[in-house]
Amino acid sequence: MYSLPDIGWTHFFQQQLTEDDNDLKPARVATLSRGIFRLLTERGERTASLSGRLGYESEHLIDLPVVGDWVLARISSDSAVIERVLKRRTKLSRIAPSDQQRLTEEQALATNVDVVFLVTSLTREFNPRRIERYLTQVWESGARPFLVLNKIDLVESPLDYAKQVEDMADGLVLTSAATGSGVDEIRRELRPGLTVVFVGSSGVGKSSLINRLLNDDVQTVYDIRGGDDKGRHTTTAREMLLVPGGGVIIDTPGLRQLQVLADPSALGKTFSDVEGIAEECAFSDCTHTAEPNCAVIAAVEAGELDDGRRRGYQKLQSDLAFADRRRDRAAQLAEKKKRKTISKTNRRRDKQRGRGRYR
Repeated sequence: MYSLPDIGWTHFFQQQLTEDDNDLKPARVATLSRGIFRLLTERGERTASLSGRLGYESEHLIDLPVVGDWVLARISSDSAVIERVLKRRTKLSRIAPSDQQRLTEEQALATNVDVVFLVTSLTREFNPRRIERYLTQVWESGARPFLVLNKIDLVESPLDYAKQVEDMADGLVLTSAATGSGVDEIRRELRPGLTVVFVGSSGVGKSSLINRLLNDDVQTVYDIRGGDDKGRHTTTAREMLLVPGGGVIIDTPGLRQLQVLADPSALGKTFSDVEGIAEECAFSDCTHTAEPNCAVIAAVEAGELDDGRRRGYQKLQSDLAFADRRRDRAAQLAEKKKRKTISKTNRRRDKQRGRGRYR
């Protein structure tokens, strides 16, 4: 049995219910594997599948339920059928990996999350430019970003790393999953009804930190490779875990890459320093590359702004513009396919009725 408010149910979801939903029960998606869902409900856990109607009407990946979603399900004694996905309060997503490089489709990683703990390790994996990309996507999600710099026991001066990224997120904590240092600071962010998600590259220590928070070896942990500090994937699927004392954690597999899919306004939160300086540029459309009277270039030359920040800002601007073009192309092709399907259905119907050119 689960108390719905304890696992994230709020008025935001309650107000979406209608009289037509009387036979359905709210449930939260805890895991998803090969089309089979595990739901948390007031009646306990249930294994569930999508209704045929919901599967048919879901035209894109983003329409399908993922871990963190609240759904309405038809629940029996030992199973359930998901009939509807409720509107999401927040959504952490990315460009779905695809062989069709000209197209863009959004893929949700976790939904209805309050805080995103972005974990990076203070080894060769530490990369401020990568952190900027992750944070831009987190700001876009609507959740609060919280930076976790892990494995401080492996470096001499953790604060030197922290200074490079301390102004990028809502909060920052230095941790060591090996010693437990800093874990209590993360635990203070957890409470009943709050949902957090841990994201980051493989091998940064997400699963080890989660085990510390749960006071149990729930998540399997493997050693990293000695040659390059790379870790093997310990988490193979997104999974929701309940924290003793309150709170919900979503663990995610390590991301090998993150193609950002965000509104350009999200850049202003990750790069508030750059955009603040850019307001003094002579041209409103300044690219901060070679324009005269560019305040950003002047700040770099004066040592007031790290040139890596300028270049990271430019790269993300370019990537977001490219993603928008790909997304528009994908939308055009999807609409073309939809019209083709409708036309084909209409021709088949006319043939059955004996009308048109089929008479």
